[in-house]
Amino acid sequence: MSLTQKKKIIGIVVLVISVFLAEQKVFSDGKKANSESQIEQLVKSRVSGEMVTIEATVIKLLKDDLKGDKHQKMILKSANNTLLLAHNIDIAPRVPAKKGDVLSIKGQYEWNDKGGLLHWTHRSNSSHPAGWIKHNNKTYQ
Repeated sequence: MSLTQKKKIIGIVVLVISVFLAEQKVFSDGKKANSESQIEQLVKSRVSGEMVTIEATVIKLLKDDLKGDKHQKMILKSANNTLLLAHNIDIAPRVPAKKGDVLSIKGQYEWNDKGGLLHWTHRSNSSHPAGWIKHNNKTYQ
């Protein structure tokens, strides 16, 4: 095999890997946003307390929860599931999301009979893993 043929093969391999990674939506923390399987599995098994990384669409903005720590709240659609997002705005900046926006989110999932809740979408000063929300190429944590 000639050097030119080897270079062509390497170029093709690099291109295939690049396309694969782009389609898998790999984020900066190296975790794949696999909304369907991860969230559906947690909903079906009624598991709580798991950190998840997902993509979800804002379907409704809610009034802030001002009791105790202040939380920005919205309803999200991830795959076939509806989730409540409770983003602590005493710790993290408000996300300027609108209905229809797609968010990338790392947070803690809590099961409930309406689909579930995502919280801990902010930095952490404890042993709890930090979370974040990405909106329009900006990270809020």
